[in-house]
Parts: sequence; structure tokens; C-alpha cells
Amino acid sequence: GSKTEFKVEKGFLILRSRHTRPPEKMKITFREVKFVTVAVLHDKAKLLISGMEADVVNEIISNPSVIEEGFRICKREKHVKSGLIDLFGYDVNHTPVVIEVKRSLASISAVHQLRMYVNDVKKDVEAANVRGILCAPRVPDMVKKLLSEYGLEWREVERHVVLPDDYQKTLEEFQKEKKKIVL
Repeated sequence: GSKTEFKVEKGFLILRSRHTRPPEKMKITFREVKFVTVAVLHDKAKLLISGMEADVVNEIISNPSVIEEGFRICKREKHVKSGLIDLFGYDVNHTPVVIEVKRSLASISAVHQLRMYVNDVKKDVEAANVRGILCAPRVPDMVKKLLSEYGLEWREVERHVVLPDDYQKTLEEFQKEKKKIVL
């Protein structure tokens, strides 16, 4: 279950919520409160947490061709000296491929992480050529530039959120509806 608490701190209302499984926490700071009400709400909908990195990894596993045709996944969460590779496989030419997955915006630190993984695999596999591919829904130009400088690649892989019924909405859908009501 989750535990929610609130307090006033430096004139702001702070709401904190913690969920134990999976372990998550959220903090919301309200600068201004216009209305407060208390009600007991019952929600029988099953909690569905999506958009996690594991969801993107699962999408790639179910359809490896999103990386490229002929890509073969051999291992999920491969241990190397510098960490845990999300996906490890081989391309159509039998070249080892390291896949690092990010659930949102790809960052410079993700490039360095991928580079370390590729270097570790080069030592382990004794292969002259090991490819590294950073997968994320969005890869900024500066990240693409650094990847290219290091001889690494990227793929922009979209996340697909599947909701269990028509009554539930993604945050994006909720925001769109809210804007329609306000206008």
C-alpha cells in the first residue's frame, strides 16, 4: 500500500506519498491553496504503473527489429565490471551489441554509462568491434553528437502505455481533457 502525509513548511503545503511495492515516493509542493475539502474516496481500479524502463526493455524483447532487422537478444541484465547492461545481443553480422535503455530523455551520463559497458564487453568478449546503442523515447542533439564522437549509436523507441479499461487515462490524456474543460 501507500502512505500519504502532509505538513506546512515555510508557508507551503507539502504532500508526500510513499509506495512500498514497487518502492516509490512522490513530493508535491503547493505554493497556493484556494480550496480544501476532505472526503473518503473509493477507487476499485487496479493500480497500474507503466512507462518504467522495464516496459521499454520488454517492448524491445518482444520486437527486436525496433533496434534493427536481424538483431538477436541473448541476455537481459548482463553483469559487467561497470554495472548491469539492459540488453545484450548480436547483430546480423554476429557483432556483439550492448543496448542501454532509458525510459525518458537520454542524457550525457547515459552516453558515458553505455561507453563503459561497451569497453567492458570488448575486454570480456575479446572482440575488436562491439556496438553500443542508446535507446530512449527522445535523444537530444547534443547527446546524438557525443554518441557519434564515441562511435556509438541511438534509437528513439516509443513507449506504449496500455490501460486495463476505458475509465483510466494517461497523464497526457488527463492534461488534454483538463485544457478542453478550462477553455
